[in-house]
Amino acid sequence: MFEGPSGFGRIMNLFMCTIMCAVLSIVIPLIIECTTEATGTLTPIGFLQSFILSFCVAYPFGDLIPAVSWGGMLAAKIHAKGILAYLIQCAVVALILITCIAFIVSIINNILVAGIEGTLGFFLMIWPGAVLFGFLAILITLGPCMKLATKIAHFDPTMLQHEESGAAYAN
Repeated sequence: MFEGPSGFGRIMNLFMCTIMCAVLSIVIPLIIECTTEATGTLTPIGFLQSFILSFCVAYPFGDLIPAVSWGGMLAAKIHAKGILAYLIQCAVVALILITCIAFIVSIINNILVAGIEGTLGFFLMIWPGAVLFGFLAILITLGPCMKLATKIAHFDPTMLQHEESGAAYAN
């Protein structure tokens, strides 16, 4: 279940969803407090509720949308290397997955009370901050998560990429 390429993907999805959802569960209440007159929106029970809901939304998106791969492909397509390639990969992951999570959670939390206009307004209010802080969290954690997932899954996707190009290397 956690071995090989599919195990690597599953582990990465678990790690990144946990991190992104924890960040969003803190950042979104703080954005609400900064942009409205609401106070006390960040509470332990609120964090738990937000985390569980966002994780239940994030995990299927993370499983179905290969955002990390898309980010790597975009970086390769524009011939970005090193830190620039990593920044592009993180930006793509943040833009795609944070947007999906924030949008769906906004609908679930607001549609019955605020209607579509209020829901879209809420989403547009939280989206820039959510993407920014999600990007920073991904930037800090994607590399370490990939290394840990590589060890747990006994699979290194960088070896596969190098073998396909005919330049396999040993760690």
